[in-house]
Amino acid sequence: MILLCNGKIAQKGQFSSWINVDIIGKSTHLDGGQLMIFETERLRIRKAVVEDADFYVRLWSDPRVMVHVGFPNGLPATKERTSAQLGEQGETEFDRLLVIELRETGQVIGEAKMHSPDKEGVSGPDVKLLPEFWGHKYGAEGWQGLVDYLFTHTDCTAVDGWPNVNNIASIKMQSAAGAVRIGEETYEFPEAMRDFTAPVHCYQYQLLRADWQNKKKG
Repeated sequence: MILLCNGKIAQKGQFSSWINVDIIGKSTHLDGGQLMIFETERLRIRKAVVEDADFYVRLWSDPRVMVHVGFPNGLPATKERTSAQLGEQGETEFDRLLVIELRETGQVIGEAKMHSPDKEGVSGPDVKLLPEFWGHKYGAEGWQGLVDYLFTHTDCTAVDGWPNVNNIASIKMQSAAGAVRIGEETYEFPEAMRDFTAPVHCYQYQLLRADWQNKKKG
């Protein structure tokens, strides 16, 4: 199970076709490095850096964002620990923290992640947005961009999503993307974390590469 997937999605995406992901030459420079991974119509996905620590603390500490992934009071994050975590990120775009920005303004509105395919060839993205940016379909746009990138840049055979059974917006988004529900389970946190967490009851949705290709063709 991929924990913290689909934690909080803005609204479902009602798109007539899959978003085209542009891999272009320009970059976002926060530390002099090449950070940008791809852009969609309205969003830019880039690697997170230490300077993003304040944003992550704000996002992870918000119960509205974290309740569906097992942290009803938010994740107890500090700037010191978060900065250290960001400083240890690898160079690859996979299995690391990513930032979602508005292309027009550069404003940071959320986080993303792309998991490398496991031994069965299954991958999975993750999207969380600040509450003030819910309701604009940014979550669905970012999610579909991540799915497109995973199928285009890895050999994964399927992409999984794990929406909380109470996260109706995320469930609708999975269906709109063409994923089908194939399972259900409840994740229990380790004993040492149970004072500030809650069990996560999730559905498993899956989008196969063949179905993604057919949807791309229209």
